[in-house]
Amino acid sequence: MLSKGKQVRSVVVNAQVVDDLHCQAVKTRRKKSHCPPGVPLTTIACEDEFDCKELESLFQNYNLKLEQTSTLKALAVLIIMASTLAVVELLSGPNLTIPKGSHPVHCIVFVSLFIVTNVKYLQVTQLQQIVNLTLLFAFTFSFLCCPFSLGAVGLEPPTNPEQGMWQLMLVTFVAYSLLPVRTLLAVVFGIMIAISHVIVTATSVTVKTQKLWRTLVANTVLFTSVNLSGLFVRILTERAQRKAFLQARNCIEERLRMEDENEKQVQTYTHTLTEGIRLKSHV
Repeated sequence: MLSKGKQVRSVVVNAQVVDDLHCQAVKTRRKKSHCPPGVPLTTIACEDEFDCKELESLFQNYNLKLEQTSTLKALAVLIIMASTLAVVELLSGPNLTIPKGSHPVHCIVFVSLFIVTNVKYLQVTQLQQIVNLTLLFAFTFSFLCCPFSLGAVGLEPPTNPEQGMWQLMLVTFVAYSLLPVRTLLAVVFGIMIAISHVIVTATSVTVKTQKLWRTLVANTVLFTSVNLSGLFVRILTERAQRKAFLQARNCIEERLRMEDENEKQVQTYTHTLTEGIRLKSHV
């Protein structure tokens, strides 16, 4: 009889311990969100930034590794392009040109940024600073690829209006598709590159006026095309990433909710079992 009473008391104590643990798990598992209540996450617009600061911060941390990989890809493209152009310029002849000095320097800068970015632990703010520096040096690289004419002082032969077009178009598309910057900043970057090339070409290249204007119109069409295509790719990519983040967050939230419900059911069952054991022990 004593052993049976001890078993009953042991079951009661274990049930109370399980009850306390489950209550603690239910209370500490969920964190209160500061997002607007009553608004389902599926209705939040997948645009350039979430209105909820907490949700935007979660997305930045969630997307950090992907953005780091994308930045490394962009820097790899810029390194390959700058190094290839530097070798071509050095082998082209003894003439002194702007690209001959610009491309090796930018190649070293891009390699340095690649090394800094390729670390295991990188914060969101650090990545944003690296991306901004990459965008800045990409602009200087593109600007110095424009057809500057220094033939009057004998430094380089006369340039043609098509010079630097494919470099600027490639850099523009890389900024849209690979660099994780704000969409507005990418648009400003693409427009500034296009305007810079058009102004430098119009003021530096000495060819027939009719031919020059035809070339300028053709260049403008090409810049407009690459900006529109890059913007289209960026919007689709951004929306897909944010939609995937929302879906993953919804799945995690639903799973946590189900676990909480299961724990509450176990808590209720344990409490009922404990009360039943207590009643039997009194009887």
